[in-house]
Amino acid sequence: MTPTLALEQLMLDPAYDRFVEHARAVMPVGLRDQHDAAATEAHTILSGAAVRLGDNLSYPTTAGDLPGWLRLGLLDTISQFAAGRATTCRHNPQADRPRPVLAAAWRPGVVVCPPCAPLLSLKHDPAADAVCDSCGHQCTGIEHGDGIYPGMVQLGPLIYQYGTCGDCRPPTASGNPLSGPQTAERDRPRGTGRVRPRGSRGRGRGRGGRV
Repeated sequence: MTPTLALEQLMLDPAYDRFVEHARAVMPVGLRDQHDAAATEAHTILSGAAVRLGDNLSYPTTAGDLPGWLRLGLLDTISQFAAGRATTCRHNPQADRPRPVLAAAWRPGVVVCPPCAPLLSLKHDPAADAVCDSCGHQCTGIEHGDGIYPGMVQLGPLIYQYGTCGDCRPPTASGNPLSGPQTAERDRPRGTGRVRPRGSRGRGRGRGGRV
């Protein structure tokens, strides 16, 4: 069993919440505080991005509420990042130094800090920007009623971005979509939204590759 599948099995287990409580209890206090602060900041970034796009959609959800393709992509990114195999930006984000980070379904294995979000951009590849990350459908455009619905999910400090066609747009347990129709009508390639002001470019090398 791969680390990704093992992590999925753990998260779908009814005892997962108790496991998390135990893990937090034995985690060094400093690391736990850093993780909580990074997760809180990531949620602020996620909520702010939704507001700027005019959606204001932010719903709590569980691993079981996510479709398998989205859940596995998210967990595979986390597994690679934790193992030091992810390709990172030059600011060298690391899993054992919690801070908000971004990844995208269309750039597997790439993890960047918020100022480096443009590295995930599809603005130079309109054809790729129109592909559903779930089924691979090439959307014909909003003028034909077939636009891409960008969305984001957060797990701890990680914000994971994706884009789907209307048929594959994930619902939440409450019936609300994880991405809103207004987003699909924005004339903006996925990954081009700046989630916070850019910082200066660092020179650190990630433990995986770098972009």
